[in-house]
Amino acid sequence: MDAAAFVIDNFTDQIAAYDSIAKTMRADLAGLPDDERAEIEAASAVLRQVRSGGDRKLLPLTIVQKDPS
Repeated sequence: MDAAAFVIDNFTDQIAAYDSIAKTMRADLAGLPDDERAEIEAASAVLRQVRSGGDRKLLPLTIVQKDPS
C-alpha cells in the first residue's frame, strides 16, 4: 500500500476499538436474562430491516417536465 504510516495506524486503532466495543457488548448481552436478550435481538432485527430499506414506503412524487423553450 502507498499510504502513510499514520493512516494505517489510525485504521488499525479504529478496528481495535470497534473490536473491543463488540466484545464488551457481547459479554453484556450474554449476562442478560433470556427474555431481555430476546427483546434486544427482536429490536435489532427490526432496525436491520429498516436500515436495509426493505418494505419502505416511498413518497408519491410527480415528475414535472420543464418547457425546453
